[in-house]
Amino acid sequence: MFGPRLFVSYRRADSAASARGLFEALKSRFGERRVFLDTSDIAYGEDFRRAIRKRIAASDVMLVVIGKQWLSAANERGPRLQQSDDPVRFEIETALANKELRIVPIMIDGAEPPPDSALPVSIRALAVLNMARLRNDTFDIDFNALVDQLHGRMPGDRVRELDVWDRVKAGAAAWPIATFVVTLVTLLAAWSGALDVLHIDTHVQRLLLAAGAPNAGEPVLLVGIDAASERELGRSFAPIDNAAAWRRDHARLIDRAARAGARAVVFDIFFERETDADGLLADAARRAAAAGTRVVFGVRQLDGETPALRRPLREAAQWGSLCLIDRGGGALWSTPLAVAPRTAARSGESVTAVHPSLALAALVGEPLRAADVSRRELRFDGPLRPTPVRFSGIEPQRVDGLRCRIARAADDQLTLLLRVAPAGHWRDTERRVSYADALDPTLVIDQRFKNRIVLVGAMELQQPHDDTHVVRDGFVPRQVFGVELHADAIATLASGRVAQLPTVDRQLVTVLIASVVGAAASVLLYRRPRWWRRGILLALALAWVLVALWFATRDIILNPAHDVIAMLLSYLALRAAQWFARTFYSVRRPST
Repeated sequence: MFGPRLFVSYRRADSAASARGLFEALKSRFGERRVFLDTSDIAYGEDFRRAIRKRIAASDVMLVVIGKQWLSAANERGPRLQQSDDPVRFEIETALANKELRIVPIMIDGAEPPPDSALPVSIRALAVLNMARLRNDTFDIDFNALVDQLHGRMPGDRVRELDVWDRVKAGAAAWPIATFVVTLVTLLAAWSGALDVLHIDTHVQRLLLAAGAPNAGEPVLLVGIDAASERELGRSFAPIDNAAAWRRDHARLIDRAARAGARAVVFDIFFERETDADGLLADAARRAAAAGTRVVFGVRQLDGETPALRRPLREAAQWGSLCLIDRGGGALWSTPLAVAPRTAARSGESVTAVHPSLALAALVGEPLRAADVSRRELRFDGPLRPTPVRFSGIEPQRVDGLRCRIARAADDQLTLLLRVAPAGHWRDTERRVSYADALDPTLVIDQRFKNRIVLVGAMELQQPHDDTHVVRDGFVPRQVFGVELHADAIATLASGRVAQLPTVDRQLVTVLIASVVGAAASVLLYRRPRWWRRGILLALALAWVLVALWFATRDIILNPAHDVIAMLLSYLALRAAQWFARTFYSVRRPST
């Protein structure tokens, strides 16, 4: 609501009922927060005079309600207006002392203007003010004229009260512009991340993701390089001088897993420096491939268009990107399954896709070829797969990556939303073994490797390392290792239930529908009490979230935070349009 801030002064013994009716009528025009009435706005125990001074100082207009008994009301000491402690007299004196405050006397119930001789000297200036009159038989006309005056309109204008159809027309006239602005602002805010200052959007999407089915049929056996392995093997993992010795052990692990029938051996480790063990490790990868076990080495950056991976390893095995994306304070994680360069060839909805993720290379042996953008499906060399490999959404890479330099600025990343496992999931002995134990057949039997994807990565080392990340299951953070998030990525992809983020056009549709709902609510609820309006808006927002939860069970992750914001903005915009239409739509009286 807009307009002046009003202070209503009245004498209870004179015009309590009429003042209450006037107060309610003023609230409907100016808004409850812009109209002050002492019976409802001063709390018990509050200093009356201090509260009155404060509210008068904050007001633009004082309305002095004068009834038939306003001047003659008396107590055992005589006429109340002649007494210095009279509250009404105090209010008028305070108002007259404020030179910037406009005072409008209003005569009701047939009262006549009080003569200045009957007024105390301190408020005698009231008698010379032009007074309004509210008559019972012409209340609507008189009240509209008063509102006109308070808004500063010319006396020759009158305001036509809007009925439901008028409000619909006013809303219809403003809705196209309002909806365009609301939708544009919402989408731009969502695209720029402005709506996620407190990570509300990502928390909501995380909850929706959790509402879907959990990962099932996990094929991962996590082999953790930990402090116990460092002690058992007699060397730490971090120093470069030990890299060759670790690669010899990696070759032993590959041979062991391949003989046991593992589907793949995947390293959440990058191999950028040359050692004299590279040939040994590459030979082990070739033997594994001959036995039907894929070997995948991790890569964190490109040298031009070539992965930063020792050439013998690159030629002997597959490679996968180690990139992980924190979508907001650890609340939601994703990984780029592939990259679609902006300069790559495009054919309709098909776009060239390159640089598979570690999880994708672990599960799919065929070379990556393209992506179907409309279906959110990846295409590989060879015949079509009976079960398509899907990705969750397309995310533009705005700047070159710092920690993981696979995608470049202006590339599109084809991302997978991760269903992050609960705390302790990948540290359970059923899913994880220590690296040193995995090398010993007497400690880890071959059956543990059979038909599994063996994922190797650093965990609790003797010295802290930088491959740790924050995950939020609720609002309490916990730390996980990068290899655990890659295990989540493999498990999510293997489950076949990939959560889908809405495309831009579908997101536009949901925002438009939410805007229509907000606009309809503004028209239908315009005359309802404030608590009623707020209750309905809350119910609409909750209903929208329930619809988003229903879609989440079908692996479609909407953006209810964006939609609810669009709904509220549209409601406020259309409510303001109706208010302006009612307040400023005036018809000039014909001259006589």
